[in-house]
Amino acid sequence: MADVHDVAAALLTETGPVTTMKLQKLVYYSQAWHLVFHGEPLFDDLVEAWPQGPVTRSLYDKHRRQRQVASWPSGDSSALTAAESQTVSWVLAKYGAFSAESLSQMTHMEAPWRIARGLHGPDERSSTPIDRQQMKHFYARQRAAVDVAVSQAAASAAIEGIELDDEWQQTLRSVASGTLSADEAVAEEIRRATRS
Repeated sequence: MADVHDVAAALLTETGPVTTMKLQKLVYYSQAWHLVFHGEPLFDDLVEAWPQGPVTRSLYDKHRRQRQVASWPSGDSSALTAAESQTVSWVLAKYGAFSAESLSQMTHMEAPWRIARGLHGPDERSSTPIDRQQMKHFYARQRAAVDVAVSQAAASAAIEGIELDDEWQQTLRSVASGTLSADEAVAEEIRRATRS
């Protein structure tokens, strides 16, 4: 299991300077998606449901009173395993372009943070941890939507008399999950067509 400070260092190695709010949200999404992809936490620290969104207290204690960070000397990005690094890279590909405010708003709309906040007012302090099982189940459902979308696309294509083979369906899954761009998928299909 990774250390949360190593995860922060890995994120900053790829993003460069970001606000501390954005770093906290990217760390949260890294934990959530690692739970989905690997069935276990990425790091041991709890993520708390603060008014601004998910926050890992040990990171907050290090960046307190800083608005932006460019590196994370308390962590070592090379300490992550290949699977842990893949999760971090996947999260950056999916969420890295969003602003800190957008990421915060996204977490506010999602069930894990909302459930942990419970009846707390919008500005009321809380150190309630976000339940890992809630995170895993909520984000796993988001991932399942990709498979549903691909199945529906394959069914629609079949109605039109076009069969999407397993390789093409896997390409659609990659596009839907954000690990492959639409342009890359088109280029891949052109290469596949010219090989035939």
